[in-house]
Amino acid sequence: MPTRSQLPARDRAARSRLLKLLGAGQPLARASLVTMARVCGKKNCRCASGQKHVSLYLSTRLGKARKMLYVPPQFEPLARSLVQNARAADDLLEEMSQASLEGLVQKKVKGEGSARR
Repeated sequence: MPTRSQLPARDRAARSRLLKLLGAGQPLARASLVTMARVCGKKNCRCASGQKHVSLYLSTRLGKARKMLYVPPQFEPLARSLVQNARAADDLLEEMSQASLEGLVQKKVKGEGSARR
């Protein structure tokens, strides 16, 4: 296993950004934001004439079940931040994974470590 200094610059940079994101204590949530428009059912409400009630939800998995968690308007910036931080972490992990796979392919092409087991 190579040390960090032996890793390609692209991989080191991605690791550094990921550690900075996680080390800064930025909260994250692997979820998606969903906007839903609903009718409440009251006959004199504005939604009865087509102006539905719009609300924001976080769609996520809790265990094996998919859950929709209501996000009150005052928590919308926090919810957006949670999702954005998780996507940034996922993007960095994907970048690191691609760099590792490219390194493996290069070693395979060069024939390094071709000792049979």
